[in-house]
Amino acid sequence: MKFAHAGAMEWLGGEEAHRGGGLAVKHLLIGAEGSLDNYRLVLGKDNGGHESPRHRHNFDQVRMVLKGTLSLAPGKDLHAGEVGYFPEGTPYGPQKDPLAERIALVLQCGGASGSGFMSTRQMKEATRALAAEGEFKGGIYYRQSGEGRKQQDGYEAVWERCNGKRLAYPAQRYDEPILMNPANFAWIADAKVPGLERKLLGVFTERGTKLEMLRLGADRAVSLGAPDARLLVFALAGAGSCGAERWAEHSAADIAPGETARFAADQPAEFLVITLPAIAARA
Repeated sequence: MKFAHAGAMEWLGGEEAHRGGGLAVKHLLIGAEGSLDNYRLVLGKDNGGHESPRHRHNFDQVRMVLKGTLSLAPGKDLHAGEVGYFPEGTPYGPQKDPLAERIALVLQCGGASGSGFMSTRQMKEATRALAAEGEFKGGIYYRQSGEGRKQQDGYEAVWERCNGKRLAYPAQRYDEPILMNPANFAWIADAKVPGLERKLLGVFTERGTKLEMLRLGADRAVSLGAPDARLLVFALAGAGSCGAERWAEHSAADIAPGETARFAADQPAEFLVITLPAIAARA
């Protein structure tokens, strides 16, 4: 099991140059580069300026806005407290964020198709190489020299530079990103764990991607884990312990397939729990 504590991290600027804006991040947890279930979990903060054309991914994405508003398309936004699931192959945008501070939890991970996910290291190296041959503007890459398409989506250009081939998008499973307002879901008491309540936000694709919120009372505990899937746990509120590790608001944990972790709360706590698609052993 791995832990990360956002409260002990500094914001790192200059991230996602292919999309523009002034994004700063706290890299909470990352997976294994090159694996089908590679992922990264970050906190992102900016003051607007992020732009991207209508686009789609060859990976899955989950966003939860903690402060401010995230633009998804003209007239469609994700607000503080809301959660969005952006499936691989499903287009959205164009995006142009308002000039106001926004903080969001962002998960990007290999999706059900087994297309994997490019690591931050790979993305930065490919972005620097492309910047020497062209310009990223408004989320689009404009090539000025070298071989390749003269104009294309910024991330797509970065992926193709990294992988040396044309990006083939997974078949589209969902018509649109799925937006959820957890405030309108009811807490359901867990009959087996005293002091625990759950909000199941959704289960997606044949690989079982799952989004759930948990609320744990003070001096209560819950054991989390799955036999064949990786769980990512993000503390939205509260504090407590997990074995010898102390956790607090905005701590995050990676629970590998087959592992179990016992979270004990010293005070009332809330968590967002994400079950990653079970694709590590995909044929």
